[in-house]
Amino acid sequence: MTTASVCSTPPVADLVAELLCESAPGAAWQATAFRAAWSDGPAARITSGSRTVIAALHAGHTTLSWSNRGEGATVPIIAVPAADAESIAREILRCALPDLDTQNAPADDRSRPAREFLDGLHDYFAARNIPASTWHTNNGTTMCAFMRGSAVINLRSPMSHPTLDLEYGGREFFGGTLRDLEKLLRLLTPVRPHSSYISLDGGATGALARRLTAQLPHANMSQDSPYASVSFGQNVGPAGQIEAPDDLVRVHDDIPVHAEVSRLGLDFTRSILDRLIHVDA
Repeated sequence: MTTASVCSTPPVADLVAELLCESAPGAAWQATAFRAAWSDGPAARITSGSRTVIAALHAGHTTLSWSNRGEGATVPIIAVPAADAESIAREILRCALPDLDTQNAPADDRSRPAREFLDGLHDYFAARNIPASTWHTNNGTTMCAFMRGSAVINLRSPMSHPTLDLEYGGREFFGGTLRDLEKLLRLLTPVRPHSSYISLDGGATGALARRLTAQLPHANMSQDSPYASVSFGQNVGPAGQIEAPDDLVRVHDDIPVHAEVSRLGLDFTRSILDRLIHVDA
């Protein structure tokens, strides 16, 4: 087996570091050559302060690893079906950084970064003349609500994590539409593979699940029964549930829907905020 040299940093890793500097402020991101334990190919260690991600480059795809739940970065955690800097940076923001930030959260107040992030959105919305409301609850969480077309988006800080939860529509009145929710989910789900992807787990049994699987085949949609809510997501990155107000309703573009999504990283949310607010962005 040929052994790749690790003397030089892969050029794409430097580009990834530059993109992360734009979306994940703080200590500067730097990329250095690295020998990944699971690959003899080119790889890089991409670091900012206490946050470190290992990216191993393969033919047409990239594997990423980071310190995860007490384990070192010794095995790949996710595979990105692309090798361009933008896709790699997106998956680091979407999956790796929320995990790392949860591990490094302040021991005395783990949700403080999320509350501070939501408080800081006031200036963002005010500068763009976008109506929004931010408030604090008695149990110590912070909420920020704004409109996305006809749907209310509610961002809230969990009580014990430095990430965000997102609610689309409302459980009571189901604002928004399925077509718009599908656009939003494309922001939150993994990079789509170049080749066609067919789910073989048989988990999409109801009409809503079949529609979402057809539109987002790479998002790991599942459903316990034809009339249950539809779930998506894996062990890392955003995960959530989607439901329609009537299990028996005919599924089409304009049916109202309700969704709840958890594990949104702060840097990832910052990177998609404009597209999260504007339906046509």
